[in-house]
Amino acid sequence: MLNYIKAELWKVFRRKSCYVLAALLLFCAHLYGWLFSGGYFADLAAGVSLTMVTGMPLAPLLAHLVDAGSRDTLKNELSFGLSRGRIYWGKLAAGLLLGLLLALILVGGVLATGRLLLPRGDPGAAWSNLYRVGVCLLGAVPLWCGMFALCHTLALLVRSTAVWMAGYYVAFFIGQPILTVLAAGFFGGNMAAWPFRLLQAVLIPCTLLISGLPSGWISGEYLLWCWGVGLGWLAVSAGAGLLFFRRMDLR
Repeated sequence: MLNYIKAELWKVFRRKSCYVLAALLLFCAHLYGWLFSGGYFADLAAGVSLTMVTGMPLAPLLAHLVDAGSRDTLKNELSFGLSRGRIYWGKLAAGLLLGLLLALILVGGVLATGRLLLPRGDPGAAWSNLYRVGVCLLGAVPLWCGMFALCHTLALLVRSTAVWMAGYYVAFFIGQPILTVLAAGFFGGNMAAWPFRLLQAVLIPCTLLISGLPSGWISGEYLLWCWGVGLGWLAVSAGAGLLFFRRMDLR
């Protein structure tokens, strides 16, 4: 399995699109940091803690990097004796490692550059905001993993990349307004009702990275929500994906 994961990562790192995407994201991250910093590192750290939701729309791009052209190579891999389970889990693990590495480069790079080039400002505020970044990252990682597992499954099962990506982005950008309208009817417009908040968190996980649920960013309860929802999406997506992938006709 480790050799297969290494091989998948090696294939990704040979693609120019991987470095183009990384360079573009790094440029955008530093541009955002420069605009948000206000001249102090403490303000930059506060701004970084608000960017975790960007990992959600990036999940399809990472899945495409790992799974691009998979249908052209799956038959060859199977003919060499690799099981479908190893292929599915190997590509999933490679994508998760790639995403975590990219997140480390982006967040760490912006913070490191800001610490070197910007005055720290209020030391108490700087440490407080760095702690906030850590908590937000800890909550975001399982949600990112869950969404990547979903995209990985879609990339393997759906022939058209445009179709599954379009479906994902439509759900991401339009799903919350639609759910809000439906909630206005089912819950009498009470957006604070716990059934609505639960439905919102499960069906649209990105809301956890936008508003925090149920009591703000810095709380153990919030992290439990993030890990529960994220691991739930990971387990369901991986389980269903492997089940259908084992039965998929590769002709």
